[in-house]
Amino acid sequence: MSNSPFPIRGVIEGFYGLFYTAPERNDLISFMADHGYNQYIYGPKNDRQHRARWREPYPEFIMKQFAETVEHSKELGIDFCYSIGSGVSINYASDDDFHYITTKFQAFYDIGVRTFMIMLDDISAEFLHKEEKMMFASYGEAHVSLTNKLFRWLKSFDPTCQLAICPTDYHGRAPFSDYIHVLGRGLDPEIDIYYTGPDICSETISEQDAADFAKAVKRKPIIWDNYPVNDLGMTSEMHIGPISGRASKLPDVCKGFIVNTMPQAEASKIALLTFADYFENPESYNLWDSWEKALKLIGGEEHYHALRRFAENSLFSCLGYQDAECLKQLTANALSALQSGELATNSINVQNLYEYLDSLDEAGYTLKFRMTNYHLRNNLAPWIELMESWAWVARRAITVLRALEKNEEVDSLVNLLKESTLEIEKHPKKYAGSILYPLIEFALAKAEKKSVLRQ
Repeated sequence: MSNSPFPIRGVIEGFYGLFYTAPERNDLISFMADHGYNQYIYGPKNDRQHRARWREPYPEFIMKQFAETVEHSKELGIDFCYSIGSGVSINYASDDDFHYITTKFQAFYDIGVRTFMIMLDDISAEFLHKEEKMMFASYGEAHVSLTNKLFRWLKSFDPTCQLAICPTDYHGRAPFSDYIHVLGRGLDPEIDIYYTGPDICSETISEQDAADFAKAVKRKPIIWDNYPVNDLGMTSEMHIGPISGRASKLPDVCKGFIVNTMPQAEASKIALLTFADYFENPESYNLWDSWEKALKLIGGEEHYHALRRFAENSLFSCLGYQDAECLKQLTANALSALQSGELATNSINVQNLYEYLDSLDEAGYTLKFRMTNYHLRNNLAPWIELMESWAWVARRAITVLRALEKNEEVDSLVNLLKESTLEIEKHPKKYAGSILYPLIEFALAKAEKKSVLRQ
């Protein structure tokens, strides 16, 4: 039993892209139950029966999977919430479209769901049909009408049912849009509203931010945190750092908190563990201690050092961490030494960088071929391989410099360095930013100068 000051502590499968398999979802729900969470919201954007073709019923075998997941959730004390993304094409004036939503909700009610959500996010804030313009004075008024009507339907059907809305304007700072104030005035006070903070992916969410939103919508919101999610323009990133920047007093002004995970379910567990620590006691949350524990639990104690080495260079995200701080400092020291005239052959700073690059290479091998959490290994594999590629290309740059100092032939080494660099530039993922490029450029410039002098 959690002592968290947040009544709702959830995970939302609310990202774009490849959504979870039923076994992945069930495993994540089990994990949540072990770590103090109490709600799972289903709403992946690329589920066509959830969003693009929301009017269609799910195939029978998919509903059977959902039924098993709902039962699994109940057994573990997790409230399974089904959401529908009807906003992409709904006619707010259509009784038929309202019927399609209630038919979908009824199907999930029949398998045990009692908490529902309507997603009106990431849609064009304009009417698509003439009759909507005739019926409603504003977009916000249409959303109030639809959501209240759904709420009344659910409550008349079963008083235990709950309803939430993710509004079209779901982030920002006071004074907020007219749309938000229309929702606040018009929505039944029992309907929950989600808020992602000042930004879609917020570096910080302050008590004031949430309190201002609560005042505008006339109820305590539920925070929808878009970390660690890495969809859309963030697909190149692996978000594996701890949560930070969430005010310790948020429980005073929020009803709950849900976390939007990555398509990589197992890797998401690292951030989720840090959220769990924050939920349990926001006042005493220590992000780096929490992170170290999470890495050990998810990766295994025996593979902690390898996972830690990988993770410390994969902190880039909306949270604003310094990217690959140790690697950045080692590279800057090595480059400064080389530019001041030290030789790559005997510079301690160059050697320190080389040894760190060796440790990245060893970490990659361990994570790929020794780590027993195979789901995590598969989630991280593209980024692990990019880490190894960086380790190789930077060491090749140092090898070129050392060969030049010994007046050795470097043409084949330079060609290999260029090929390795091009391979990294074409890689679809991002790891450690562009920290090592200045070293590579320095080595190539030295080789080019030597080649010109020989001619």
